[in-house]
Amino acid sequence: MAKGIKLPKPKKCKCCPEKFIPRNTLQIVCSPKCAIQLANQLSERKQKRQEKAERAAWNKRKADVKPLSHWMNMTQRAFNDYIRARDGDICISCGSTTAIAYHAGHYRTTAAASQLRFNEDNVHSQCSACNMHHSGNIGPYRINLIAKIGLQRVLALESDNNPHRYTREELDALRALYRAKLRALIKQREAA
Repeated sequence: MAKGIKLPKPKKCKCCPEKFIPRNTLQIVCSPKCAIQLANQLSERKQKRQEKAERAAWNKRKADVKPLSHWMNMTQRAFNDYIRARDGDICISCGSTTAIAYHAGHYRTTAAASQLRFNEDNVHSQCSACNMHHSGNIGPYRINLIAKIGLQRVLALESDNNPHRYTREELDALRALYRAKLRALIKQREAA
């Protein structure tokens, strides 16, 4: 053997655990059988990536055709979950702690003041009887709300009449914010 010529170092096959001496620097498998197997694996990975991209595009198209009311309802659900977790099982209107169900009751309704729909000062835990059957039981609600957040903030709620139209991006951001707040609240309570 001539001096100065280096023999190639053994490589590990990309498909099987065999070690082999490559014929050139680009060889990464030990045999044609392993080459076919590797090509099939790469083809499958490429196909899975393509399917994933197609699925993501489909989901985006599907989400884009949903009306704004869909996003409003999803955001309202996340917001209400946070409010019920924040306040617990106590009605702001009647003080009941034994009701079957509690809602996130709005002081100023979403029909009268949609701009306050996601205002935390405007929404508190309320028993289903007060919220649904007594039209929010607004007299005691106002008295207890003043005791809870102060007259200044209640007057600010009552005088806020600036209309606001929510966008999908804004609703997405609000939904993410209230989901995060709910997770943090649950984590904080579990730690205590």
